Amino acid sequence: MIRIILVRNKSKYVGYEISGHARYAKSGYDIICSAVSILAYTTLNSMSTVANILEQEMTYAIDEKNGDMRLRLIQTNMKTDIILKTFETGIKLLLEDYSQYISLDYKEV
Repeated sequence: MIRIILVRNKSKYVGYEISGHARYAKSGYDIICSAVSILAYTTLNSMSTVANILEQEMTYAIDEKNGDMRLRLIQTNMKTDIILKTFETGIKLLLEDYSQYISLDYKEV
């Protein structure tokens, strides 16, 4: 199962934590893992290209073998919140049909 945690600080989203594999299909054919990955990578890359967050204003770690990915923003703005809410929307859409393969939780920091 893929476990997704959206991280908040008060009312602002500040990152996500993703761990595990869906095991919907064998590696390379798993549409659930692919969907979560593309949402996570798009969110990460949008922080610099859309929200103008500099590399030193965020931390991230990626371990594809174990299915782990983490993003934590040190600096936020209105665009970062919109990007992370869009990530949340995508995950919630996946949950509608594939809740046995992914979970979504929230953590306050």
